[in-house]
Amino acid sequence: MKRMTIVFTLLLLTACNGEMVNTANETSLVEPEQATIQPLSSTSVNATRNGSESGQPTMLQEPEQNGISPTRIRIPAINVDAPIVQKRLNEEREMEVPDNGEDVGWFEPGTMPGNSGNAILAGHVDDRNGPAVFFDLKELEQGDLIYLTGKDGKELTFEVKKVIAYPKDNAPLHKIFGPSNQRNLNLLTCTGTFDHSIQDHEERLVVYTSLKP
Repeated sequence: MKRMTIVFTLLLLTACNGEMVNTANETSLVEPEQATIQPLSSTSVNATRNGSESGQPTMLQEPEQNGISPTRIRIPAINVDAPIVQKRLNEEREMEVPDNGEDVGWFEPGTMPGNSGNAILAGHVDDRNGPAVFFDLKELEQGDLIYLTGKDGKELTFEVKKVIAYPKDNAPLHKIFGPSNQRNLNLLTCTGTFDHSIQDHEERLVVYTSLKP
């Protein structure tokens, strides 16, 4: 399947948020502005020159693909066992977000987990009911395992490499969402202090993982 690499051009992640905003009189659910995404141009395709006088580009060989369409995620280290739902673009060309705090969203037009590239899963950190599916994501450590099950029953295992929190307006977007020759899975949510003035968390949490052989 041809992979469409995506770049988030406004915020690293607003799909994580179903934030609780506490006022003196009430508690309400606030959905911050969503990030617009767009495909990379064709000039971003990986190519190397072979050094010949002709200067003709030599395309890198595409690794064998074994991706799955994920339907469930398990993270035993933080007691997560949750359904995965496919998310695409809405009419405003914004990434759809999970409808509740229990589901995890996979951006289906992007990389399939198990294929080369950066597959993306996003989940809420909290919602009107309290802690949500990725509330404890920050507790993951290097070496923890993540299991994805595909709709065909195939299971893939990913190993946590690092867990990093970035200021929401200063994250390495290309590293998180861009092309890669590795078979990566990046889990995203919000973290840090909730800033009532902007109705958003101040940081974005990224859990970088790679497919285990």
